[in-house]
Amino acid sequence: MRIGIDVGGTFTDVVASVPRRGVVFVKTSSTPDDPSRGVANGLKLLAAELDMSFEALLGELEMLVHGTTVATNILVERKGAKVGLITTKGFGDLLVMREGTKAKRYSLRDPFPAPLVPKSLRKEITERLRADGSIETAPDPTEIDQVIAELREAGVEAVAVCLLHAHRNPVHERLVAERIAASGWPVYTSLASDILAKEGEYDRLSTTVVNAYVGPGLSRYLERLSNNLKASGAKAPILVMQSSGGVLPIAEAGQRAVGAVTSGPAGGARAAALFAQSMQLDNVVSYDTGGTSSDVCIVENHVPIEQPTKVLADAKIAVSAIEINPIALGGGSIAALDAAGILTVGPQSAGASPGPVAFQRGGTKTTLADANLVLGCISPATFLGGRLEMAPELARAALARDIADPLGIGVEEAAYAIQQLAVSKITEGIRLATVRRGADPREFALMSFGGAGGLHADQVARELEIPRAIVPRQASVLSALGFLATEVRHDFSQSVGVSVEELSPADLRAIFEKLIQEGRTALLEDGFEDARQAMRLTVECRYRRQIESIDVGLVEADLAGDGPARVQEKFSETYRGLFHHVHDEPAFIDTCRVSALGQIPLLTLPAIAPAAEKVATPVGSRPAYLGEWTECPTYWFDDLGAGATFEGPGLVDSASTTVLVLPGSRASVDANGSLEIVPGVR
Repeated sequence: MRIGIDVGGTFTDVVASVPRRGVVFVKTSSTPDDPSRGVANGLKLLAAELDMSFEALLGELEMLVHGTTVATNILVERKGAKVGLITTKGFGDLLVMREGTKAKRYSLRDPFPAPLVPKSLRKEITERLRADGSIETAPDPTEIDQVIAELREAGVEAVAVCLLHAHRNPVHERLVAERIAASGWPVYTSLASDILAKEGEYDRLSTTVVNAYVGPGLSRYLERLSNNLKASGAKAPILVMQSSGGVLPIAEAGQRAVGAVTSGPAGGARAAALFAQSMQLDNVVSYDTGGTSSDVCIVENHVPIEQPTKVLADAKIAVSAIEINPIALGGGSIAALDAAGILTVGPQSAGASPGPVAFQRGGTKTTLADANLVLGCISPATFLGGRLEMAPELARAALARDIADPLGIGVEEAAYAIQQLAVSKITEGIRLATVRRGADPREFALMSFGGAGGLHADQVARELEIPRAIVPRQASVLSALGFLATEVRHDFSQSVGVSVEELSPADLRAIFEKLIQEGRTALLEDGFEDARQAMRLTVECRYRRQIESIDVGLVEADLAGDGPARVQEKFSETYRGLFHHVHDEPAFIDTCRVSALGQIPLLTLPAIAPAAEKVATPVGSRPAYLGEWTECPTYWFDDLGAGATFEGPGLVDSASTTVLVLPGSRASVDANGSLEIVPGVR
């Protein structure tokens, strides 16, 4: 048995790949005060679903993959460790200077973000490496020891070490780490040469500091979770989801904590890629609407698009990650009127606590979930399997007070306006994510998941003129499912800093051979023999006068002949695909990267039984407000067999989600149980 667990802001999702049962999933409320309690609750709920004890479940567990928002929350809420920084003399203020800009660069009154390390804890040492990595000034061990003693005396919980040009030669950073170890101080230590060995002094500094800032908190959480599960009888390894879409063993994940900062949405992207491959779809744009946000991702040729940098909570993180385009909209997003009386939805969210008004947990502000309940789109009897008693009358009262009465409209009209505004925000988010890459959303299939996604999929597809919308049967827990469709991943890189004309085929081959060997060694240490290893080669390229580089994928066969010429050819193809033109000059190679992948047993999507009748039979009906009150046939998702079809309007309910099929649309069920919607004319 393999289990994936995704801890979100509102719900904790648990998915299990169970021998003889296929994919089984449950959903429970998150526990923000201690996420490990939500994990334990989810596992116990899964055990009950499988009709077995909690201890028996853990005994049969072969692997647990965990995605968590702990690192994200630490950074966003600024509740991280007390960090000390050791850097090269003269560079202590780089963390404040950033890249000379801020999020609102033209707002003179808007202050620059406060650095994660205050001035008093930024220590400088006399040392210098030249740009090629050669030593100009060696550090004095006595000075290093003095700086370490000062940070220790200040009560620092983590030390970030970032020395100039250490990505070319880590010898000085290694010396600092050795002196810390020799001092007997068991402090969390983060070296820039380990975290990000590539050009870009601020990128390396910021990423290393973020790693030190979130690392202790994430490590403590993972250790507590591991100890609790072991105490209950678990012996299986725990793997932690990374922003790159890969996973790492729990010990290494704590040391490379920056890689887990956006790990939850990455699981959804991997699941979208899994379904795209299963359904033979080349291009898919997915959106995951949960309780607090929606995450948009692009999948091309069954692989999620990655990005080299990300900014979160004003901190730049320059590790490779799946490109997630967040939208501040979820089922718990609060609807309100602004100072001008204009309706808004989000970015504030009611979250898991107190949650929407209808949840009866103390929430007082109208949310998107409340609006959908009032519209009749959500069934109180089936929401969360009936384990959560909803109160539609409370939702109506809140809607009337907050929106309808001030605007002088009916409660249903107000709820419908909230729903339409939510659709508009998702639509614009998807349009931005695709068009800015030079892609036409009409050439993609739309995949919707998350507990709140299916209610808007049909209309989003109509607005974008996308010909096909897909809602997997496991939609509400698809991120957790994606955790089981990944692999162990270690990333290695080496700065190059020359054009393709200055690099010989032998030199390029030698760089990659070194990185590949490092990858094989790391995977062997994790227990992956050669047959279960795969290497993904990437070159970060740009034109010489540009700042940002783009990723160019290679295969090992490209290195056998004229590797630099092959890089130039592929760079031109990639650049033209993004920007629709190329320059008449050689590519400049910033960095060579290798992602070493340890293959976990493949997750296969279970086939469902064929439908007894081609036209699906409703299990009932209920009125829904779709601009006007409409009687909608209702279907139970789990009862729809492969090949079943029906015409809209219709509502497809399950224990964890609902899908709305609008009038004029046609829905059918594929072999894996996913609902495919062909939208009607807008």
